[in-house]
Amino acid sequence: MGDKHGKALKSLVLAAGLGTRLRPLTNTIPKPLATVLNVPLINAAVRRCVLAGSNDLAVNTHHLAAIMEDYVGTHFLGLGAKTLFLSHESPDILGTGGALAAVSNWWGESPLLVYNGDILSDLPLNDLVTRHQQSRRLVTMAIRKTPPEDGGRSVWINESGYVENIAKKADLPLAQANLREAGFACAYVTEPGLREFLPKEPVLYDVILAFNNAIKAGHKIAAVEYQGFWADIGTPRSLWETNLLVAAMPARQKKQLLGEAPLSRVSIHDPSIVIDNKSVVSPGAKIGTAARIENSVLLDGAVVHASEVLKNTIRGWGLDLSFLDL
Repeated sequence: MGDKHGKALKSLVLAAGLGTRLRPLTNTIPKPLATVLNVPLINAAVRRCVLAGSNDLAVNTHHLAAIMEDYVGTHFLGLGAKTLFLSHESPDILGTGGALAAVSNWWGESPLLVYNGDILSDLPLNDLVTRHQQSRRLVTMAIRKTPPEDGGRSVWINESGYVENIAKKADLPLAQANLREAGFACAYVTEPGLREFLPKEPVLYDVILAFNNAIKAGHKIAAVEYQGFWADIGTPRSLWETNLLVAAMPARQKKQLLGEAPLSRVSIHDPSIVIDNKSVVSPGAKIGTAARIENSVLLDGAVVHASEVLKNTIRGWGLDLSFLDL
């Protein structure tokens, strides 16, 4: 898919983050390799970008970079991408804005779709790209009706549907108090002109600063609101909840989200092992005789001992947490 000047759409999947809230899982693997129904999050992200019309993709790396680079180098062609550019951030991570500066030469003069590699959503990115082409604005953001629940920055929309500010409610100027509040869906399409508001060299920088500075300079940033499924896999609890939510979905919706026929659990041949229909079990989990598993998620490396009873638990990749407040 190209823009009005015939430049083919490119995509950047952000995958460099430290994933500190998801530790100890992220002591072992980068956060975008965490799985939902045994499908790595980055697989779903790449497939969604490809469906949006982009075959030329970049991935930025920093935390556990060798693991991420080995994974994407092995799997990207199978996910539909034709070319892959790896942008390794070293010695320091560059943030969401510095990551764009680091790929400036690769980006060139094409429109760029940017998508977080640690979210799972059914965002119709092809529609976002089309809306961007129609708006002819510097940036077109995907937003959600629900503002962030963690006290983060909201997207503030004016009556014409354009972004006026991206800020925490407490930091919003009084003159903008009548704006509609929404949440950033971690996906946007931008023109190369955004580089005017980015550092010239790759340094730590927040792309939200670039957005706000572009607005102050007179650019209009379009906002397109989407409903549907959206999950930020930021904590062990959100990883557990997302696995269980998706496992309960119809097969067609699972495939739409994950881009392939997902595997909720492996076949268990020991009749003494009892696993309820809600649970998700990785092929890399080991389950002992007479174990019982309820409403739980077993990731790679999980071990369930003989006769052990697990309930409301996520285990594997260093995690072993039960959620007893249910």
